[in-house]
Formats: sequence, structure tokens, C-alpha cells
Amino acid sequence: MTAAPRGVLYMRPLDHAPRLRGVTATLVALASLPAFSPAHAEPASAKPLEPQTLSYLQEKHIEAGAPVYIRIFKEESELEVWKERPGGRFVLIKSYPICNWSGALGPKTALGDQMAPEGFYAVGAHSMKPDSKYHLALNIGYPNALDKALGRTGDFIMVHGDCKSVGCFAMTNGLIEEIYAFVREALESGQARVPVHTFPFRMTASNMARHADHPAYSTWAPLKEAFDDFDKSRLVPRISMCDKRYVVNAIFQAEAATPETAAAACPANPGKLIAPVSRKLAKKLVSKPLIAIGVKLRTRENIAGWSSQGGTQTSWWWPSFSSKPESQSEPKADGQQADLGGVRPNLSN
Repeated sequence: MTAAPRGVLYMRPLDHAPRLRGVTATLVALASLPAFSPAHAEPASAKPLEPQTLSYLQEKHIEAGAPVYIRIFKEESELEVWKERPGGRFVLIKSYPICNWSGALGPKTALGDQMAPEGFYAVGAHSMKPDSKYHLALNIGYPNALDKALGRTGDFIMVHGDCKSVGCFAMTNGLIEEIYAFVREALESGQARVPVHTFPFRMTASNMARHADHPAYSTWAPLKEAFDDFDKSRLVPRISMCDKRYVVNAIFQAEAATPETAAAACPANPGKLIAPVSRKLAKKLVSKPLIAIGVKLRTRENIAGWSSQGGTQTSWWWPSFSSKPESQSEPKADGQQADLGGVRPNLSN
């Protein structure tokens, strides 16, 4: 090599371009960092709703502490926050990208299956995890009474931060802060439990047809019914459990279920009761919700790829967060958080 003139520095060209996975991991890590704040700032669990969100609520004449309803769509990697407006109907306030979740479409059935659940759950005051190892967390209450009646196992399934999950729904840290604030405000204002309904995808006719051959298709009928009823009424579906199945918006009163009552026979004629919105009211409920900006690591392709591997998580879509990934056998934290949820999988490079 010719010697460089004095004062001139030659740099050796890079041997390889950065790998896409490394770039993705960097973006996710940056997105997961909380916004800079001065010393002695309020804890993440006490942060208020964003100013833009508060302004939007004021425009809609909705109190910050009004009841909340959360819907999660796995295939789309989206979490929606709805709030009750005066009169009792719900309006979509904000949609958030889910940074990461694991498994495929279909319900969670067993401890360690790495699946994210599908069904009807809820968050109460005892479900809030301000000291979560994954920034903040909300325990959605899996397994519910029906899951237990069906013999499904696992526990501590969360919506949390840090964008790392095997079984949970993981957001970036900035986004979980506002979702946590929505739930906190509603609970502190008197809502007993915030419903969290998790769907495999948006239950439209076209999506149902696209997945007609899916092994879990037979489990989706009540989810589809709840999705459609909410679309017609903008009222949170009332969920009963009996005969080892969900019953949506039945005429009989939905009581607090236990595994025993969820397995017992349903009333002879459960019927159905919904209150569709009028055309005039439907126009008032139409709004352009706020859309949060963030990362989505799951796609249709890698969801299908996970399923085709027979339940084995492959590393080609999962970003590397460190040179020494932690083992799945890592002890559980946050009260045994998340049936391995939030635990970084052990990947081979």
C-alpha cells in the first residue's frame, strides 16, 4: 500500500454492510427508551396522558377518567383504547402499534407454549405493575374462568414495555406509559375493571374467509360475535361463560364466573340482547382516532413462519438485543411475570 502523505489518514473500507437485524434491534432499543426527563421527575407509573390526547378528549367532551375498553389484534399488531362518551357508547381514542408478541394465531393453551392468549380478559387495580422489570405492566388476567375450565395453564400474561416478550404483548416504553395512564385514570375514577379483549385479527368477513382453514378457526366464533356486536352497538360486549364456552350478550345476567360455573350447563334459552346505535348517533360516534407512532416486529410472514415451525420460535425475525441473549430459564420477576412473557429467548446466531 502506498504510504499516506503526512497529515492524511486512510481508512480501511468496511468488510461487510451492517446486518438488517442489527439495525432493527437498534431502532427497537431506541424506541423503547423513555423520553429524557430531568432528575427527580415523576415516576413512569404516575405520568399523565399526553397533551395531544387530553386535547382530543376535550374536543369529544370525554373525561380523562371515563371508562376504558381495550382491544388487541394480534395479526395487525395493534392495541386500541376506547373510552365511554356521555350516553354510554364508546369512541375509539387512540391506536397503538404492538412492538412484539410471540407465537401464532390461536388461543394460549399451556404453560410454556409461548402463545399470546385470545379471549375476554380484564385489568383491575391489583393487576397494575408499576415496578415491572419491563418498565410498566398490566396483567390481563389469563387464565380466566373458562380457560381454567378447559384445562388451559399458564399465568401472568401482561401488556408491558421493553419490546421483549414470549407470551405477552410488549410495547415500547413510551407507549406503555400512556396506555398505563389510561387504565390508571379509569380505575381511580371508579371503573372496577378495564375489559381487555384479545382477537387473532380484525374479525371481518374477508379475514375470516382468509383463515377458514386455520386449526383454531372453531375457537373464533364468540370472538367474531363480540367483534360484530360491538361494531353495531359501541357497547362493551357482555361475556358469560357456561357449558365450557363463551356466550356473548346473552339475555341472562353475566355473573362473576368460576371454573365450576364456566363448566356448568347454560340456561335453556340464553337469547341475545344488544342495543344497536341509531343512524343519527352513529354519525356522532364517527371520529378520526389518534395514531401512535412506533415499531411492529410481527408480520403475516413471520407469524406464519412461527406456526410452520411447529411452535418453535425462529431467530430470523427476532432482533438481537445483546451479544449474550438471556436464557428462557431466567427466573420470573414482577410476581412471576408473564408465563415466560418478557423473557428474552435463547437464540443461536
